[in-house]
Amino acid sequence: MFDFIRNHQMNIMLVLTAGCAVMAFMLLITRFLPRRRKWILIILELIAAGLIGFDRLTYIYNGDTSSLGFVMARISNFIVFTFTAGIVLCFNYYLEDILEGLKLKSHYKRLTIVKIATIVEILLVIVNLFTGIIYSFTDDNVYFRGPGFLICYIVPVVCPIVQFTIIIKHKHAFSRFIYMAMFIYIFVPIVVGIIQIFTYGLSIVNMAIVFSSITMYFFTYLDINDEVMKAHNLELYALKAEQRMMKDLFGQTAEAFAKAVEDCDAKTRGLAKKTADISKRIAEESGLSQDECEEVYYAALLHKVASEEILNSIKDYPYLAETARYCTERYDGKDNESGLSGEDLPKIARIVALADAWCFYTGENQERKAIPNVVIREEFLKEAGARFDPVFAKNMVHLMDIQAFSQISASEDKLETELVCSNYRENVSLGIPVLRNISKITFKSSVLNEKADDVNFSAPSLIIFDSFDKHVYDTEELIDSYRYIEYGELWFDGHTISTNARNIDVKVKDKEVTDTAGKKRGLYSITSGRFEDHLKLELESDSKIVSVIIALSDSSRSVYIGLTGENCHITEIQVEETDTQFSENAIPRLAEKVSYIDRIEGDIPNVQVNSSRGSYTDGIKIKENMTLVFHTMSFPEASFIWHCPSIVLFYSEDGKVDGPGYREYAFIKLDGEDDGPTEYAKNNFVMEKNQNFHDWNEWKDFNRAGFDCEIELQKKDNTLIFHTENYGINIKNTTTVLDDKNEAYVALTGDFCALTDIRMR
Repeated sequence: MFDFIRNHQMNIMLVLTAGCAVMAFMLLITRFLPRRRKWILIILELIAAGLIGFDRLTYIYNGDTSSLGFVMARISNFIVFTFTAGIVLCFNYYLEDILEGLKLKSHYKRLTIVKIATIVEILLVIVNLFTGIIYSFTDDNVYFRGPGFLICYIVPVVCPIVQFTIIIKHKHAFSRFIYMAMFIYIFVPIVVGIIQIFTYGLSIVNMAIVFSSITMYFFTYLDINDEVMKAHNLELYALKAEQRMMKDLFGQTAEAFAKAVEDCDAKTRGLAKKTADISKRIAEESGLSQDECEEVYYAALLHKVASEEILNSIKDYPYLAETARYCTERYDGKDNESGLSGEDLPKIARIVALADAWCFYTGENQERKAIPNVVIREEFLKEAGARFDPVFAKNMVHLMDIQAFSQISASEDKLETELVCSNYRENVSLGIPVLRNISKITFKSSVLNEKADDVNFSAPSLIIFDSFDKHVYDTEELIDSYRYIEYGELWFDGHTISTNARNIDVKVKDKEVTDTAGKKRGLYSITSGRFEDHLKLELESDSKIVSVIIALSDSSRSVYIGLTGENCHITEIQVEETDTQFSENAIPRLAEKVSYIDRIEGDIPNVQVNSSRGSYTDGIKIKENMTLVFHTMSFPEASFIWHCPSIVLFYSEDGKVDGPGYREYAFIKLDGEDDGPTEYAKNNFVMEKNQNFHDWNEWKDFNRAGFDCEIELQKKDNTLIFHTENYGINIKNTTTVLDDKNEAYVALTGDFCALTDIRMR
């Protein structure tokens, strides 16, 4: 290394001289330094440039016996030794300035000692001109060290150590860049100075001092940049805080305004807030940023209570007026006044359109009841790509499926504990589900008005029914909307009315009552349970036990018990669920099992799916190229477009759904729905309607009539490719499996459908 420096010393010195000069110029045009510190650093860089520049001249004129050589050799060496002390003195002023800037005590005796030492060394250099104590020249103008040469190392070696004792004391007060700059500036020349004592003919100390001066500029620049960034961030934080405060103020004002407008009309009270909340949930589900979600919220909040003209005046938030203008327009552009369609319609308006529809469908007043949740779900699916944005509609359906919000309030969905029934069926409780697990219902019933002269009959009774929302209906419109079906009515004396049950069997047994005093306690109980399409009830009163078996239309239907009565007051209604189930033999069959799979079987057994994913076919191992062919038919009672087959792509150790080590990769319904990515796979799902698709009502008729379906499957390494097309619904899905399983299986399932003649090609 020393040989390299020795060979290239002159060039290194020239580069360092130019570097210091450039640093001095850069400092001159720097605008973010305090004036005094700026000029201290400029002088420091100029002294460093002079130090290394004149040191270079000492080598050039050393041994030059010309008149110019004699003069330049002496001038150059004088300036070098003087500037060495001058740099230490200049750094002393720099340190004082920083301490003053930090409001620390800057007048230290140690710094004063350093000043005196540097001045003394400069005076010694002057004395050396007459005594040669530090250095001298031969008759041939050759430089050589004097007897007191080491004296000149006291200042550049000892004084920086003294300065550092002050720096280390206030270490935490300095910025990291300033501390690093001072550390390098002090210790690099000291270390090199010690080496210099044992090295002759090299100016490595001066090079180190100059190099440290250059690094001083760079670290000062970094410190300036850091301070500017801090100031910028503080300003940005303050600006954002102000913006947040303005947004909060705007939000509070908007909510207060919407509430004030809506409070004038009981029908719309709370509607704007409800719409805004739902819109924001859709935006969040769609992956929009927090700022975008807030914009969606306020646009939805104001679009109905403030006219477009008013919203146009809010220039800073143009999306408010845009939402009011476009939220009623169709995604497909049909009959739109603006002529816009698809992605050209504002994003927020497309989201708010869905929330508006939800609030309208679930709105309830004296003129109409809310539309059932499942009917709304189908409406969003049917209108995806037509009235509504297909992506946002899909996200809306997902929110409905996970019950992110519900049209039924907690009070409406809670079983009553008390009923007052004057006229028969005047009040009916919320439906109590009859499940495979046996449950017991208990209550008390008393005569509503025992003192009335016209009281001839008083008794509780049961209504056995099915509906979307577990309520009993008696008007044609509501019966159709809620798919209400009534199987029959039962009384505790054994009297029954069969409506839509296929058969009812009743057995009545009188109770032996030994407690005559408690004979008319009015205690009633109902034990209920079902197996497939049959249910069993045991009704017990004070005097009788009535056993009832009912054959339902088929096993796909739900069934509920509604409590009602005539001229009675029903109280203390309680339901206790058990873990016990009725076996098949515990409920005698009154009617043949309804089967839709009494058809030819293919490679695997036929399957009847009575509820969503209620049963599955055996898993079929997916090969490199294969086609799955089967016949499907939706049940006659099937009501919705998703009452159709579904396909599951999965892995399990035994090749069965929910088998050991089960991992689900994809779930696809033939109506064009999918469950998206899973923990074990990513899915690229595409559903398109081609020219063969006419409308969804025909699609449902097509499913009820039955059709042959073909599904093409491919497996390439960890990729599964799925394709099918049925009545114009074209579905393609690419599944990328993320786990290390080499095998994958496919199984068929669905909802309200029969799958038969299943074959593999």
